[in-house]
Amino acid sequence: MTAPALLVVGHGSRDPRAGAELDRLVANVRALTPGTAVGVGSLELAEPHVDAAVDDLVGAGASDIVAVPVVLFGAGHLKDDGPAVLGRARRRHPGVRFRLARDLGIHPAVLAVAEDRARAALGAGPATGGGCRAAGADAAPAAVVLVGRGSTDPDACADLVKLARLLEDGRDLGPVQAAFAAMSQPDVEAALDRCRRLGSRRVAVVPLLLFSGVLVDRVGERARQWAADDDGVEVSVADHLGPDPRLAELVVERFREASSGDVRMNCDLCVYRVRLPGFEDKLGTPLSLAPLERSPRGWRARRAANQSAEQAAAQRERPRRGLGRRSGIPEAPDRSGPAVQVAALSHSFPDGTRALTGVSLVVERGQRVAILGPNGSGKTTLALHLIGALDRQAGGVTVTGLEVGRTTLAEVRRRVGFVFQDPDDQLLLPTVADDVALGPTNLGLPADEVTARVTTALDVVGLADLADRAPQHLSLGERRRAALAGVLAVHPELLVLDEPSANLDPRSRRDLVEIVAGLDVTAIVVTHDLSLALELCPRSVVLDRGVVAADGPTRLLLSNPGLMAAHGLDLPYGMVVPPL
Repeated sequence: MTAPALLVVGHGSRDPRAGAELDRLVANVRALTPGTAVGVGSLELAEPHVDAAVDDLVGAGASDIVAVPVVLFGAGHLKDDGPAVLGRARRRHPGVRFRLARDLGIHPAVLAVAEDRARAALGAGPATGGGCRAAGADAAPAAVVLVGRGSTDPDACADLVKLARLLEDGRDLGPVQAAFAAMSQPDVEAALDRCRRLGSRRVAVVPLLLFSGVLVDRVGERARQWAADDDGVEVSVADHLGPDPRLAELVVERFREASSGDVRMNCDLCVYRVRLPGFEDKLGTPLSLAPLERSPRGWRARRAANQSAEQAAAQRERPRRGLGRRSGIPEAPDRSGPAVQVAALSHSFPDGTRALTGVSLVVERGQRVAILGPNGSGKTTLALHLIGALDRQAGGVTVTGLEVGRTTLAEVRRRVGFVFQDPDDQLLLPTVADDVALGPTNLGLPADEVTARVTTALDVVGLADLADRAPQHLSLGERRRAALAGVLAVHPELLVLDEPSANLDPRSRRDLVEIVAGLDVTAIVVTHDLSLALELCPRSVVLDRGVVAADGPTRLLLSNPGLMAAHGLDLPYGMVVPPL
């Protein structure tokens, strides 16, 4: 088999500095991949165009090409332009295999480069041409403003916010505020204003941009102008990311990942998250993110005043009571028929990969069903079809009596709650309570009803005493419970959990099992955790290579060594499956 060629795809810029930086990045990539054909092309504004770069690689003998987009986050240029480029390439060269790698994304290499830029700026004083040094600035509290490009795609904007939160964790940089150079809020000035209100006297403005150009220059100009108008805050403008060798290593990592077939968007779902909420008409529109009572007489102020730290700790330790229906989560509406019906569902991705082939499945109301299978078996693809996140290509999907389709997406997503594998993809607001309130607020519920739902959902998951805590200050187990609370607050009829026990410690895992087992709701659990499936789900469905390989009682399936071995499922060491 011919080794795949690597096509580096840049956005393109008229600025010659950007072209030179892209060339240096590609030179580093070539040094890391000896023996691999490496081409480079731009989507627009610069030569060579990506179509010409494809033709050059094919002309040199490439029969397998992996395109790696040099973009930070998967917005329109990756979601739309990337597949379009490969679509044109397939039509011109039908005998050549083309694959698209994922964006650079939220990766330790990106965090490391951004951290280095911030530290250099904080240590070097204000940038030349603007900013004012405060008295005693060397000892003054610092902060960072991380400035992204900005997008009408809320997925890409959310990724910047998440990266800012990760940059703040454990790096001693002070608060890190996300901002956008265009199209999104907050802008640079608003983020700097917030840093000042929080008491920061030294601020590093870091352009989270890959290459030089108008946006990088504009970020610096705006930061320096703000600093010139404020005599109490020292502002330093950091360098942009640039052709750092660590980013070249990340490009190679994305290439090898795609070459091996393990192509995922960030968190495995990012390219679809933009459609998950069911509020497409509100893209780019500010939402009311503070529906709860905020006055000193509000419920949170009363609880904070009346509850000591010892009481809060005791509340976390004591067993939770009244889970599910007994603590106020209402029963699902009385609709006839199964909760889920999947009929002959098939799905293929743009690169031709077949994810599902003729999958049929019925889940009755009130059942808890585990979806098991090796990596790439189609588990998450099936789950995404339950909320209409993927366009149905063949077959049908019905949830709670409603056929999933373009005209029913909003109602489907009111009925189906999806809990992501990574809770940070759902927790983006200042407090846990704000995050949990977001769903009910989007439903248009009155403030008192929103407050009641938040209170009940947090009680169900055992986080009532942490309602005012910032999500980034929670443990992973607590964040996962907070994400679950946000879904429960919209009172779903069907709950879909994607790898809910991943990376949890034993206690957090037990908490999760207790919570989900106590809910009066149909649940589908996508998991590799066979012991979780055994504890939580009386029934399991095994997917492999996009087809249903087995469907039956979990104990019966897990006690069949031949079945387990045939589909790459291994029981944890020491795990014993009790007989039926």
